[in-house]
Amino acid sequence: MTDGSTEPRFRVPTWASILGWVLAIGFMGFYFHIAHAVMRGLAPSFGIDSGAIATATFGTVAMGLGIVWLVFIAELPEMWFLHRRPHRLMREGRCPACGHPVRVAGVEQCGECGGDVDRLPPSYAVGWRAVKRFCIALVLAFLVGTVTAEVVIAADERSMQSAVRSLNSKPRTSGSGEPPNLTFTRRWPASFSKVEWNAESGFRPVAIFSYGPGR
Repeated sequence: MTDGSTEPRFRVPTWASILGWVLAIGFMGFYFHIAHAVMRGLAPSFGIDSGAIATATFGTVAMGLGIVWLVFIAELPEMWFLHRRPHRLMREGRCPACGHPVRVAGVEQCGECGGDVDRLPPSYAVGWRAVKRFCIALVLAFLVGTVTAEVVIAADERSMQSAVRSLNSKPRTSGSGEPPNLTFTRRWPASFSKVEWNAESGFRPVAIFSYGPGR
């Protein structure tokens, strides 16, 4: 967005501004959601684990550096309505502000909106206001993505606990012994991560990487 003031007659429709913000936050938020869920799957934990959440958050920030350019989606409405569209209308012989035909030679003002037909807004340039909006969109998308990922992870773990409670509530015949060991697979996109359960140790995430003997 340009730092200089733009003529009042050149405006971005409210619906276009909202759509730009929704698309920017939606696309980036979805990416952050996937990145955070994957990082949580790579850091074996079960339940609320501040260390695992902090590690996953740091990894999500690092993975998010590659999509910073997506914040420009929020600027697309302004690029079009305040810069690209007026130039196109002027080339077509129409008022750059309202689009009213002004092909008559010597006409300096639009008969519809009263604006100068040969006056265009300044070219688009990334200024301080644009950077500020980029940062706001990026932070909001990060919060949306990581929070929704944690909500989905918590719901997934509750479903595992519910399955175990359901198993334990079933009557056992004499000699059936302890409940069997169970292995759960986390939801996508962390479906590569597994959680084991047994009556002795409860829930235990399976380590993805092993650097020593055993798992």
